[in-house]
Amino acid sequence: MEMQTHLTYGEVAIVYIPKFREFGILYFDGGTSKQRIYYCPWCGTKLPESVADEWFETIWNRDLEPDSPDVPKEFLTDEWWKKKGL
Repeated sequence: MEMQTHLTYGEVAIVYIPKFREFGILYFDGGTSKQRIYYCPWCGTKLPESVADEWFETIWNRDLEPDSPDVPKEFLTDEWWKKKGL
């Protein structure tokens, strides 16, 4: 996949957020904000569905805040949704 190559080498302003399974285009505002994308800009393939809503629900169900240092390490990567088979 051409997009994976560009992501690997950091050649474009497209990012992948593993814990949410989301792709986005960074805004050039110096921050970390991004515009989520739903299709590959090179080939038009539909990208995987985001798991962000489930991530937040799972964190809140554990009585944690998203930015808490107590969030388990597996929830900072794609490990949590892979274990759930999402």
